[in-house]
Amino acid sequence: MSNNSKINNSLINNDFSHEISLTQNFNKINIKEIEPTTKVINKSIFEEDLSIVIDKLVNLICVELNKGKDSIVIKQHVFDYINNCKIILQEIYIYLLNNQNESNSIYLLGYFNNYGIETEVNEQRAIELYLKAANLENRVAQLNLVNEYIYGKGGYKNGDIAFELTKKLAEEEYACGINNLGYCYEVGIGTNVNEDKAFEFYQKAVDLGNINGINNLRIRRKDNK
Repeated sequence: MSNNSKINNSLINNDFSHEISLTQNFNKINIKEIEPTTKVINKSIFEEDLSIVIDKLVNLICVELNKGKDSIVIKQHVFDYINNCKIILQEIYIYLLNNQNESNSIYLLGYFNNYGIETEVNEQRAIELYLKAANLENRVAQLNLVNEYIYGKGGYKNGDIAFELTKKLAEEEYACGINNLGYCYEVGIGTNVNEDKAFEFYQKAVDLGNINGINNLRIRRKDNK
């Protein structure tokens, strides 16, 4: 991956630092919040196997996001994949808690917190983990962050960062990023409204198979009639 394609980490953190102190909050995470450790993981499942499962789950989420799938649908596909692997959810959750050096593990723990998988829903913790993974150049974490910055609740919206981060993702041909960039131009998030650019990026997202791009184009065409 070229240096030009890397996200400017200082951009991600600057304007958001007053809302979340990533390092401090992350250190407060109680890794012992549940008693089991990796010792309770099924003996037939090696850590190397779980590492592969984690990578495939993150890839699955990334592919689904770029297709524009609904978050509920993606979550169900995550469950389906885990069930097909015959792995207990708690085993994966424990593994994630104990392996926070890899960006995919950091991201997926954030995803579990975001959607209440094997833990209570905790959006702040999810965003902290997304930020940490994003700063390690994890693209699916960056895609999720953009969604939080654009559509999120609870004071997490940040148009300037959303726009700059989305531009980088769009340059790397991530369909979800391209669609979100179109939305930024349509409603003026982090930039001036530009309907021509919005249409251009929506069309490009459609060409890459993004469902949301298709819906956005349909709405625009209906509004212009």
